[in-house]
Amino acid sequence: MDTPLSIVNLSQTDNDATYNIGDLRRGYAYGSDRLSRLMLSTDTLFRVLAAQKNDSVAETIWKIPEERDFTYKRYGYVVGWKAWSGTGTVPTATAEYTCNSNDISSLTPQTKGSFMALKIGTDYLSSGLVGNIFGQATNKIAIGDSGTCPNFLLVNQVIKVCTKSAADGVTLDDYFEGKILSVGTSGQYAYVGIEVTRAIKTATNKYLCSFTDATTPISDTYTYSPGILTNSGTQATLESMRTYVVGNVYKRGSGLPGWYNHKPFYTRYGMTTIVKHAIGIDGSTAATELKIEKNEFLRLWLKTILLHKWDIANRIYFSALGADSDGAQHTQGIVDFAINYGNIFSLSTSKTQDDFLDDMTILTDPRVNNIRDYLFVCQTYWGNWFMKLGGYLYQNMMIGNATDNRGAVYGVQFTGTRSIGGAAVHQFTSPAMNGTINIMVDPHLDGTPIKILGVPMNNILYRPLVGNARNRDTTIYPGVIKIETSGVDAIVNLIQTEFGIQVTLPETWAAWL
Repeated sequence: MDTPLSIVNLSQTDNDATYNIGDLRRGYAYGSDRLSRLMLSTDTLFRVLAAQKNDSVAETIWKIPEERDFTYKRYGYVVGWKAWSGTGTVPTATAEYTCNSNDISSLTPQTKGSFMALKIGTDYLSSGLVGNIFGQATNKIAIGDSGTCPNFLLVNQVIKVCTKSAADGVTLDDYFEGKILSVGTSGQYAYVGIEVTRAIKTATNKYLCSFTDATTPISDTYTYSPGILTNSGTQATLESMRTYVVGNVYKRGSGLPGWYNHKPFYTRYGMTTIVKHAIGIDGSTAATELKIEKNEFLRLWLKTILLHKWDIANRIYFSALGADSDGAQHTQGIVDFAINYGNIFSLSTSKTQDDFLDDMTILTDPRVNNIRDYLFVCQTYWGNWFMKLGGYLYQNMMIGNATDNRGAVYGVQFTGTRSIGGAAVHQFTSPAMNGTINIMVDPHLDGTPIKILGVPMNNILYRPLVGNARNRDTTIYPGVIKIETSGVDAIVNLIQTEFGIQVTLPETWAAWL
């Protein structure tokens, strides 16, 4: 050969077309250290729960008790009224009450010492104190539903009734107080006879706030904001519609007060589910060294472990509580729980920071929820929505006036990123949360109706099954098929996890759809 060798001369084609392995001489610098891999963020929420909210359970099905405070539950809605003399037992026949007009001027609420009878219903269950959740039509409790009778009303209590000056208005203008002289119940309503102890200021404030218009008493309440009037004007406040017990009063030398038996406990249940993955390879293939990565069984096994973690995270999100016909159990997934039982808010790019803070205020209303330790898990796009503080400032900032030259004021501000169990959590300050909003982007939510999921960290647990000295948390079982016992020339590894998700107090959960 009279010319120098070149790269092309180093090539040698495989002569066997049946099992062609390509170039026999060139290595092309293959090596696992140079292999580019696409790595997925597989288990962000799972990491957080396993690191901070891990509490084993020794039973595949367990009870979850809930307790609700009675302090803010002594309220009802006036849905009927009638004249009353102030003596004798108050009537308990609905037919005697006016239920198609909110004009109570004939009862003279502007006159202290006048008397009247009121029909009062409420929108929560006496047993368990379970009430409505904002925006949640599932399991809604209408005023007067079975189990809602206001059993907390007693003689000598004082109640506050709100009024307005426009029959069809939504603005609270006044109120009157009345001391209860007589109480009776019939069906799911209480009937109270009262003496007016604080009169309305003017006779024009004569319309009951508990009517949605001049002739219709309120019935469904789940679409109403518990504590505020939002910017949209469609979510009117319930507080002006509610009649609260605001204390009691007794004369000198009087006897013991009455009492009531409130029942604050309610139970749910949880159950474990089993996630399994396995990989098998025959003995000859396991002993064969390959070109890119020598040990194919090891490569596939590592990918199977990642797949196992991914599927656990999927069950944490999407599982629906219950058992199949063959006995397989499903734990309670948090997406299913939030959509079916939690607070429901809307979200679009036109929503301003102020609107979002209104949502936060509804969620954290102290009458129903005093939790502030939240993790807000977002779809990828809506995680970016939080991060776009420039957009927040552009749409929402208040330019300082010329007098004191103050700078921009805004209620959500990015403060930094921290890691929880290896998962990145972005933090924002917010007065609505009394401090910090924790945001985590999780691609598991992409392709779901939930844009942001409000997870109350006090009310969720990852519960692996551990009992009788057996740990059913994530466990690897190598060589579950052995040639000496099965007669099969194969290696099979199994990875298995048996766990449950415990979620409680749905009024503390939220989904932005």
